[in-house]
Amino acid sequence: MSRRSTSEKNVLQQAQAQLAEKDAQIGNLEADVLRLKAQSGDAETMEIIRQELSEQVYHIRNLEATNRDQLSELKHLRALSKAVEVVEEEKRSLQRKLEAAEMVEAELSEARIQRQRLEDERLAWSAYLKNASETGDNEFDSPEAVARALVQERLTTASYVEKLGALQAEMMATQNTIQTLQDEKAQLKTEVENAKTSANANNADKARLRLERQRALAVKEVEYLRAQLKTFDTEDETVQPEQFDEARAKRVQELEDLVDKYKMEVQSLHAELSSVEPSATGTPQPATGSKRSRPEDDNAHEQLGQLARKNRKLQEELSSFQTKVALLEKDLSANRQQLKAAKQQTQTRVLSLKSNPTSDYEAIKRSTLEALQKENQDLLATLRSKTGNSSVPMIPTSVLSAMEREIAAAKAETASAQKSQEFKEAIFSTLGWTVTFIPNGKMRVESTFYPSQTDEHENSIVFDGERGTMKVGGGPRSAFARRISDQIGFWVREKGCIPGFLAALTLEFYEEHTRASKP
Repeated sequence: MSRRSTSEKNVLQQAQAQLAEKDAQIGNLEADVLRLKAQSGDAETMEIIRQELSEQVYHIRNLEATNRDQLSELKHLRALSKAVEVVEEEKRSLQRKLEAAEMVEAELSEARIQRQRLEDERLAWSAYLKNASETGDNEFDSPEAVARALVQERLTTASYVEKLGALQAEMMATQNTIQTLQDEKAQLKTEVENAKTSANANNADKARLRLERQRALAVKEVEYLRAQLKTFDTEDETVQPEQFDEARAKRVQELEDLVDKYKMEVQSLHAELSSVEPSATGTPQPATGSKRSRPEDDNAHEQLGQLARKNRKLQEELSSFQTKVALLEKDLSANRQQLKAAKQQTQTRVLSLKSNPTSDYEAIKRSTLEALQKENQDLLATLRSKTGNSSVPMIPTSVLSAMEREIAAAKAETASAQKSQEFKEAIFSTLGWTVTFIPNGKMRVESTFYPSQTDEHENSIVFDGERGTMKVGGGPRSAFARRISDQIGFWVREKGCIPGFLAALTLEFYEEHTRASKP
């Protein structure tokens, strides 16, 4: 179509060039006629000239008729060209929609494949866990629960390993202490046997030495017990200062005082024994320095055992709490990562116009589909009804309502077109401007006193209501734009008054039209 239009334009230009050449030839012939008339009045020559002139006039009229036909055909081709451009634009938009649909379909297929793969993985680990459980029930409902249980088991295992190391160290220390005490016990037994079998004069000295050793051992034991009690008190104050028992500390202090009194009594007995020793006879004396337990010592040992058991229980609770804290910290870090990923996803937004071709097309398609579904339901209900009279014609309410809506829309469109035409005629008759409404909120105005010579609307002004702009139909460098540039500079740029600008142009064009219409 565009090639045909170009060829028609070329033919028209050639015809116009031939017409100009013929006009020039006619002018030359008329000059020759005048010259020949001036030279001679030969009638035969004049007849030949008249014939040639009549042929030229006939040829010129044929060219003018051809030119008019070609102009009309050119206008028709231009209209067709615009229609073809609209169709091509629609075709391009449909191609873009098709490409978008193909991309969405490809993404959908990929999503389905990924979903199937994830579903297979979920079935695999859920089946494995169900088979691995003793009861046959699924203990975990998600991979997150499995990971959580794994982390908990790792932390529990680490705490058990740490406890095992501490217990092994304590067991080694206890074994060393037991071995030392057993050695001392064996030594004491040996000394007792030697003391019993020995009946010499050095029995008293040995008894005294034995008492000295027993006293030293008792002092060491008391110091060891005091240090152990002090260690327990320090641990209680450090681990759980709020549960520190002051009464127990007071009781321990009383026991320490009692041990000090016992120590003083032992020293006094030792002094009496030393004073009595010189006057003693050589008869063997029974060993009187054997250590005897007292009720206070038994109570102290019992309290120490209770405190040791309480300390172990608190250590176990502390390790369990530490495991729970580590597990909660792991959950917190995982939740933070998920929250960060969710924030990054929410920061990405896809913007679109409120009214765009895609949404409009989807809305129209959805409304049409809903109307068809409703009509189909009504028709099915009508066909399935058995109580109605088949001889009476029935129309579904959805069809009737759709027809009423179409009739109302047609009436509204007709009324709107009539009002728009009346409005245009009113503006044309009162203000002298022809108004044409263009889609997308634009309006073209053209003065009745200075109309455009072609259908390109070169002498028009286009106003854009949405953007608040104004454009000249022929372009910023056209003759019409240069002519009204002064009025634009004064009324639009300086005054900012569009009505004044149109009124000034109307007055100017009216004066020129009046002057041109006068003979």
